[in-house]
Amino acid sequence: MQTAQLTGSAQHCLVQVRGRTAGSGFLAAPGYVVTCAHVAGATGDLIKLFWQGSELRGTVLAASATPAYDGLWPYPDLAIVELQDPPEGHPCAWWHDQIPLGGQQLAAVGYSDKYRYEPEALTSAFTYQGDQFLDGGLMLRLKQDEVTPGMSGGPVLNLSTGGVCAVVKATRMDSTDMGGLATPIGALRCLDPTAYRALVRAHDAFHAVDLRWPDVPATEDAPHGRTRLPPRAQRMLFGLLAAVPTPAPEGLLPAFRDAAGRYATAPQLPLHEHRDVISELEAFAASNHRIPGTLLHAAAVARELSGLSAEKLRFWIQMRGDSLGLDGYDLAQHLGAPTAHPAVLRSVMIRLKPSAVDPSSYHVAMWRYEGPDAISPAAADSAALPLVEALAQARSLLPEQLAILGRSSGAPVMVELIVPQELMEQDFDEWKPWARKAWSSLGRKHPVVLRDLERFDDDELRQYWRSRWNRFTAEFPSGGLPMALACNDEADQEVLEGWIESEPSLAALVLASSLRRPSSGALLEVALASGVPVVLWRRSDLHDCSSSAYSECPSRIPRGCPASKDAEPCPAEAFFTNLRTDVAVAPPSQWPERVRQLRGKAAATPASGHHAQDLVLLWDDPERRLPDAPLRYA
Repeated sequence: MQTAQLTGSAQHCLVQVRGRTAGSGFLAAPGYVVTCAHVAGATGDLIKLFWQGSELRGTVLAASATPAYDGLWPYPDLAIVELQDPPEGHPCAWWHDQIPLGGQQLAAVGYSDKYRYEPEALTSAFTYQGDQFLDGGLMLRLKQDEVTPGMSGGPVLNLSTGGVCAVVKATRMDSTDMGGLATPIGALRCLDPTAYRALVRAHDAFHAVDLRWPDVPATEDAPHGRTRLPPRAQRMLFGLLAAVPTPAPEGLLPAFRDAAGRYATAPQLPLHEHRDVISELEAFAASNHRIPGTLLHAAAVARELSGLSAEKLRFWIQMRGDSLGLDGYDLAQHLGAPTAHPAVLRSVMIRLKPSAVDPSSYHVAMWRYEGPDAISPAAADSAALPLVEALAQARSLLPEQLAILGRSSGAPVMVELIVPQELMEQDFDEWKPWARKAWSSLGRKHPVVLRDLERFDDDELRQYWRSRWNRFTAEFPSGGLPMALACNDEADQEVLEGWIESEPSLAALVLASSLRRPSSGALLEVALASGVPVVLWRRSDLHDCSSSAYSECPSRIPRGCPASKDAEPCPAEAFFTNLRTDVAVAPPSQWPERVRQLRGKAAATPASGHHAQDLVLLWDDPERRLPDAPLRYA
């Protein structure tokens, strides 16, 4: 009876799709259909759909990228279709994005024309045979029944949870019971975050109040039975979370770790919503907390809310805690005062590494950084390329990665260039990577910072680097930022090291002139080896401040300049004073954004000789590291 109810409800939500190919789909939220990308087509395509004898029209709101060659579409091969004129009051399938256990019974519904000229809905019963990685993503293997042509895009039901757990993708062999492959429904999180949020919020709000989808009672003796939410409780929670403000993506992974405990490993799929964190917590068995992670995260969300939304969420937490027999005092402790996670500066990291065979050629690699445990490869190490080609490749890959990070937040995404010292005079901030905006420079639209490649590969340097950075961040609130102007016309590196090492608190250095002057290049080399994490200079500035015509500079290293009765204002000292006024008043984490704003002011007044013209910022936070494992696509 239970299976018949579930498959009947799924068939009531089943949609026939005619897009790039003929296939199936299902009504997943009011006004939305989920199907396969190889059925619907590419983002923006207009398609026809048929439901209950009515023709509908839709637009592919988000879909996996089209394949570069004939064959299976790349992972996850899913598409979200927005209906142009959805039927009023239509039903929606409920999904439960947990991977089934081996041997569990599954059912798939879809359209097929195998037995009749006109496609008709049919149901197949499968046994889950485990997972399989295909094209870098997790797939479910279905066996012991036939996946017929036309079922692609149809829903796969987990009969133990009562929800849609996957979407049919492919058959292994026609007219056999060898089954096929299905994409987990949770892989929708790999699509465009904005489209995904619109879909899941509509889905969760719908099922919080609509009772048409049948419930499957949860059992305490099932695996994780106590920690996993019963269907009705989960729907209520997800409905409450769908009504709260959209969370900052960079805070979701730390929130998951807080709730899951120290044994947690980072989820394989991205986190865009609070419900994603809950889903991952339910799949995670180990924890060092007495209270289930789902309640801990719900309590953390409640602490950040006020008004009716907070009251409803707190009531749900208390009711769920009572049903589990949890100590009310423990729960009250977690529902206490709000806590704030420090903001994470999201960035695109670009590494240009000299070839070991030919140091004049460079390997290009790229990552998206959303936190220390959320670093995604964007481009694997390239072959060794001549410098011009390496720079061109990095420039061409950058806009797409900036767009991916920019979809989930309004704050400018930082660009971190991890390069050897010989490339630090490159005009990275002047890049114009947007073909349709030839006037727009990277450094005015995004904070652009340099980082020292050598320090990433040299553990010995890290201790000096971290020590100075910690002092840099710790002394900001007291107003005592350790910042100095570096003036020297000599290239004696022993003398330079003596000057810097005699200033153990030094963390930010302003060079008097461009690296094209040998003395500045030598000074930078010693500063980096001594762990100085922040250095500023101007590429176009070739002033020599060692002349006796200049007055004393009290902030410089070495202390003092030769004085003269005919002393003139020192350009380097003026540059230093202006930077200290514009930048050093902000916390260290805000320096990249301050420099971005200064670059805009310099461009707005080109004739004024603004001190930020051609300004370079080396801003090297030692905690922002690359993944330990070799770069590879997941």
